[in-house]
Amino acid sequence: MVITFRDITKYKIMEGQLNQPISELRHQTQLMKAVFDNIYDGIVVLSLRGEVLFINPSVQQIFGAELPDTLPSQWSEPYGVFYADKETRVPMDQLLFTYISRGEAIRGEELFVRSEEKPEGIHLRVSAIPLFDENQEVVACVCVVRDILPAELETPHPFDEIVGKSQNMQRMFALMQRAAESDITVFISGQSGTGKELVARAIHANSDRKEGPFVTVNCAAIPETLIESELFGHERGAFTGATTKRIGKFEQANRGTIFFDEIGDMPLVLQPKLLRVLQERQIQRVGGMADIPVDFRVLTATNQNLEAAVEAGNFREDLFYRIATFPLVVPPLKDRCEDIPLLADHFLKKYAESMRKSINVISADAVWSLMQYGFPGNVRELESIIERAVLLETTELLQSSSLPPEILRMKLSQSILSSPGSTEILPFEEVERQVLAHALKVMDNDVTKAAQALKIGRSTLYRKLKLYQLFESD
Repeated sequence: MVITFRDITKYKIMEGQLNQPISELRHQTQLMKAVFDNIYDGIVVLSLRGEVLFINPSVQQIFGAELPDTLPSQWSEPYGVFYADKETRVPMDQLLFTYISRGEAIRGEELFVRSEEKPEGIHLRVSAIPLFDENQEVVACVCVVRDILPAELETPHPFDEIVGKSQNMQRMFALMQRAAESDITVFISGQSGTGKELVARAIHANSDRKEGPFVTVNCAAIPETLIESELFGHERGAFTGATTKRIGKFEQANRGTIFFDEIGDMPLVLQPKLLRVLQERQIQRVGGMADIPVDFRVLTATNQNLEAAVEAGNFREDLFYRIATFPLVVPPLKDRCEDIPLLADHFLKKYAESMRKSINVISADAVWSLMQYGFPGNVRELESIIERAVLLETTELLQSSSLPPEILRMKLSQSILSSPGSTEILPFEEVERQVLAHALKVMDNDVTKAAQALKIGRSTLYRKLKLYQLFESD
C-alpha cells in the first residue's frame, strides 16, 4: 500500500480568496435588495419598449395596486395607464421616454397623473435617468417617483370647518392647501351630499381673495331663459321688464371668487360665452356693448361624469379642459368610515344646542349602527339622521333606538348571522328566532319599535314572539 500526502493549504487559501468576493457580492446584492425594498421612493426600471425590468414595493403604495408575483411585461398591466397630460392624454411613461430617448435626465419634476382606476390622481415628484449601452445608445431608464403629499399630511391644515381625520380627507386637505395658495381654477367632483360647496368656501376663505366676495351660481337651479342675465347682468331696456340696470354674478364676484355649482347643468348654448369670459376676463351685459373687465377666481363643482358628458356632446370639450385644471375629488362617506363618529358628534352638538337639549354623547351601540350603514346620501344624509335622532331622543344619551329603521335593519343583518366566510347553514326557524331576539335587544324590549325596524305588524311580531317563547323579557 502506498500512501501519498499533499499539502493543499495554498489551494484552500486560494479557494477562500476566490469565495470571498462571491460572498461579498452576494452580501452586497442582499443589502441592495433590502435598501430598494424598504426605501420610501418608488423605483422602476423600464426599457424603451415599456417593459418593466425592475420594480420595488413602494410603487405599490404610491400607485395603489399589488405587485404581481412576476414582473409584468408592461407598466400598464398592474397599474393601468396614468396620464400626465389631460388634454392630449399622453401616458406618463411615454412622456418620460420623450426626454429619455434624447439622453436627457429629468430631475425632481412635479407631475399630476391620474388613471381610470385612480381618478382622484396622484401628485408626484419624478426623476428619470437614462441608461446607456457600450455604444452610448439609450436602452432603458431608471425612474424614481415620490408621492409628494404624505409628507404634508402631518402638517396642520387651516380647514377646521371641515370635519375629518381619515387618510382620504387628509389627502384632500393637502390638495386644498395647494389650491388655496394660488388662483388656479379648481374642479371639485364628488357624489351628492359630500360637501363640495363647503370645500369651495374653505379654499376661498384660505386664499388671498378671502376679503373679497364669494358668489355662488347654481347652474341647475336657474332657468335657462334667465341664466345669461344672471351671469352677465343687463342694461336698462335690454328686454321686456328690464326697467333698471342690473349687474350680474361675474361683476358681483370682482376681486373675489365665483363658484359654479353643478357646472354640468350649464346650458350648452351658454358654454361658449362662459369660455370666452374665463379666457379674456371681460364681460358684456345683456343689451350692452361695452367690455367690462372683471377680476375673479373660478371654482366649479359637479356630481356628474363630465368626461362622459363631453363624449356624449352635452358639454364642450374646450370648456371642460379650461375648468379642469386642478381636479379635486371629495370622497364619499363610505370611503371615510372612520370619520363617521367625528361627524356624528359634530352634528349632535349642533342640533342639541339649537333644540336646547342636554344630549352630550352618542352611545357606542348607536355609533356602531351608523358605521354599518352605507350612507348613499353621504354627509348630508348623516346630518339629517342625527338631527332627527336628537329630536326623538328623550334621554341625555343618544341611543340606537332613536335612529331610523333602515339603519337598524342594517345592524340586524350585520350581526345576527354567522361570521363572514362561515360555511354553516342555520335552519330558517333559528335564523328568524335570532332576528327577533336581536331586534328586541336593540330596541330595549320595545315591541312597537322592533316591529317598525323589522317592517312587520305589531300583532305579527307578538305572534312570532309567542311561537319562539321570546316575549319582551328574553
